Amino acid sequence: MDKQSSGSNSTLFFCRQLDPNQDVTRRALERELGKRIRFFPLPCSGRIDALHLLRALEAGADKVYVVTCPEGACHYREGNVRAKKRIAYAQSLIEEIGLERERLELIITPPGKRLTIDELARELLAREDKGVKA
Repeated sequence: MDKQSSGSNSTLFFCRQLDPNQDVTRRALERELGKRIRFFPLPCSGRIDALHLLRALEAGADKVYVVTCPEGACHYREGNVRAKKRIAYAQSLIEEIGLERERLELIITPPGKRLTIDELARELLAREDKGVKA
């Protein structure tokens, strides 16, 4: 089985401030993994809306991630706090219709540790693969 057809489909919303080279690395990863992962860079994770998350699920994502800056390190002051509230709201909505709230996940990057979007996406996909095989 090749990398493009194995595993689940994921959507990754993330703050552009996290990785200055995100444009190059995410495009390479999209070519490598095909439809298995979709990336949506945001000027700030606080710009995410519950509708974006629900639409990603509607479009076929098995898992939707929102990646934020470390707490207290948002370039726009409280974008990561807003994202957290919006994910909680969207989780309550999908739970009402019978979906697992775990299908929407907030990832707050650790302070002081620079992660590339490529590294983070590979780590998340590996974690998903372990969950599917277990």
